[in-house]
Amino acid sequence: MEFLDFMLKGNYKKFYQDLKVIGKNKGKNPTIMFIDAAISSILYGSGLSDYLNYKFYERTTKERKKYVTIKYASKFYAKYSPKEAATNLRIKPKFHENYSNYTKRDYFLHEHGIESLKDFINKHPEFIIKPVDGLGGTGVRKASINEYKTVEDLYNNIVENRLFLEEIVIQNEEWGRICPKSVNTIRAMTRIINGKAELFYAAARIGNGKVIMDNFHQGGVGVSINLEKGILIGNAVSKDLEEMEVHSVSNIKFDGFKIPYWEEIKNMVCEAAEINKEVRVVGWDVAIAKDGPLLIEANRRPGFDLVQVLLNHGAKYMLEEVKKTK
Repeated sequence: MEFLDFMLKGNYKKFYQDLKVIGKNKGKNPTIMFIDAAISSILYGSGLSDYLNYKFYERTTKERKKYVTIKYASKFYAKYSPKEAATNLRIKPKFHENYSNYTKRDYFLHEHGIESLKDFINKHPEFIIKPVDGLGGTGVRKASINEYKTVEDLYNNIVENRLFLEEIVIQNEEWGRICPKSVNTIRAMTRIINGKAELFYAAARIGNGKVIMDNFHQGGVGVSINLEKGILIGNAVSKDLEEMEVHSVSNIKFDGFKIPYWEEIKNMVCEAAEINKEVRVVGWDVAIAKDGPLLIEANRRPGFDLVQVLLNHGAKYMLEEVKKTK
């Protein structure tokens, strides 16, 4: 059903325009690519973004079979990271309540009442405002009480728009050097294998220097991480598949940059993953604060676009390992 909904909502006009640009650059016929995308959808369950992000127009049949596509991911997560088992992960305020040892920051929900909001504002006149339910960083921004005439106005806005507030993370100075204008995070992906959590992939998500968000879908870039050494490896890649060797603002080279508190990050996400073993795969968003790592949020359906774009090959094998075990 999720896959059908996705297909029905596809922006085919824009997709064809994208194919025309690719066709011009690659010497390919956009109409033939469009037909190929339709065939790929039937055979491999790929969506429009899959076809573009993973350059299926250049991939062989053998290569395409190795990708986590939208349909494969939907079926996998329904069984191995079921929605009904993940309430404390997917609903952000509940995540704060149940993972407070790892989130390590103040937050405010409208249920706490206006007096609690006043206390929160007194401590944190600037804060992060987020939707209770949201994906891809949509609706997340830094805000200030000065934007509102009264605390009551802020409270009403929170209630009417299903928002909540978080304390701002003060980023580790060394980690912030690479892009000081955003809270740069680590997407750390864990899986439960025979009842034990393990970190199987990680990437840094670094802002573009223009906005507070680091998110891959909000203009940021991704860089793979060497899991043993805790360093960035290779070039950064944007959502538009543009590669860059150094950050456009700080001019710091990505490859080889050492991540502070790496061992603590690995231990933290594995500990958190074992709190709810029914959710077999989780994508943890980790910030590095001035005194160590903390969790920003958790994703029971972590997207594989970041993973497979950075690796430049399919990563279905990462999830197949989960299917083979308890």
